[in-house]
This record gives sequence, C-alpha cells and structure tokens, in this order.
Amino acid sequence: MHSREVSGMKSLLQLLSLSDRYERKARLLPGLIVALAPAITAATATHDLVSWYTAVGAGLGVELVLAFGLGLVARAAGRRLEDSLWESWGGPPTTRWLRPSDTTCSDQQKTRWRAAIKQLTGLTLPATMTPSRTPEDVDRLIQDATKQLRYAIRERPEARMVAVHNEDYGFARNLLGLRWWWVGLAALSLSVGAVLLVTGNRAMVAPLLVSGLSLLIGGFAARALPAHVRHCADRYAESLLASALLCTAASASGATPAAQKVTNPSEVPAGE
Repeated sequence: MHSREVSGMKSLLQLLSLSDRYERKARLLPGLIVALAPAITAATATHDLVSWYTAVGAGLGVELVLAFGLGLVARAAGRRLEDSLWESWGGPPTTRWLRPSDTTCSDQQKTRWRAAIKQLTGLTLPATMTPSRTPEDVDRLIQDATKQLRYAIRERPEARMVAVHNEDYGFARNLLGLRWWWVGLAALSLSVGAVLLVTGNRAMVAPLLVSGLSLLIGGFAARALPAHVRHCADRYAESLLASALLCTAASASGATPAAQKVTNPSEVPAGE
C-alpha cells in the first residue's frame, strides 16, 4: 500500500510538472508566495461560519489552487519577460560575454572558455569578426554552442552548481513575472479584509496586517527584482562557463567522472 501511495504521489507531481527541484522552486514557490495573503484572508473570513479545521482547510485549499494556477502563469509570464530582459541587456550573459567585440571579460578568459567549449561540443567560436560573418551569425553559433555545452556537462559532478544557479534564476524570473499578480491579489485581500473588519469581524486584524505587508513587499519587489534577475542570470552564466573549464581539466587529468547524477531542471535552462 505504501509503495502504491508513493507511486501515486509521484504520478501526480509528474502530471503537475512538479516532479523535480527546478519546477518546485522556480514555478511552485513563486505561486505559494503570491497566494499567501488571499489564503490567510479566506481562512479567517470563514472562521465564524464553519469549524476551525474547515476554515484552515479552506485556507490551504485557496493557497494550493492559487499556487498551482499561478505556477502556470509564472512560467509563461517569466518566459515572455525573459525576451524583453535579454533585449535590454544586449543578449543572454553567455552570448554577450563570448562575442568577439565584448569587453566584459578579458581576452585570456574568453580564450580559455572558447577552448573548453570546442573540446566539449566540437564547435569553434570566433575570436574576431570577419567580413564573411555577421553579428547575427556569431550570436547563433554562440547560442548553439551554449545549448550543446549544457547537455555535454549535464551529468558531470563538476557542473553541480549550474543546476542550483539555474533554479535561482528561474525563481527570480518567474517571481518577477508574477509581480503585478502579487500586488493585485494583496490589494484585493487588503480590501476584503478591511470591509469585513468594518462590518464587525474582529479576527480580520491579522490578515489585514499580512495583506498590507504582502502589498508593500510586492511593490518593493516589482522595483528591485529586475536587477536581481540579471544578477542571477550572470551567476548562472558564470557557473556554466566555469563548469566547462572544470570538465575539460578533469578530462585532461584522466579523472573519471563520478557516477553521481546531478538534479537537472526539466525546463531548458534559460539563464544563459
């Protein structure tokens, strides 16, 4: 019975696309944060009408339903937002850093990165621009090499931090995509709580405080998250390129990669 229950839970998580760490942190967690104020308001609002455990169940139900629904919205909104962010940054971090014309990193560092990428993917990234290549051609080549690099190092223990930093980036990006949902739901919860308090429900004081605090944090996050998303994207790119160097160094030393599976996101890493 226990094994069937575990199997059923795994099947449910797979159905909801929440069976791995990336989906739970980058998709579910933003939804849980945004749904907190409405859930507490719903639980407190029903407290006088039903038993306490029914009210708690109602609050949990609102939290979970909203969190799963917002998780779907978060992924779509985050992906749309990502395109505009990359355009404002001049491209994904790895694409920018590996361009021949980019001066963010030293030529020596870029030479080491290109050599590692060539060894792991077989693709040669240009160190200089030539008349036969347009900037768009170079960007496409860099993006193709980056995609192959991710797959080449995916199971390697040297790339352990790539998955962690990709989760951080996905969480920040998706939470930014939900910023107006966060503000809107917190404002709605604050309004409902205020009306119920005025009409005599004294228990709404705590939900009012939670909703007000959530509204303030949501407003602050709407302003602060864009810079944080860029920081997370840069850190992911640094981990990806550093892991490429570590993998080539391990191969040169004759070390055999440990038979250790690293948790990988089911969604293609987007923080490149």
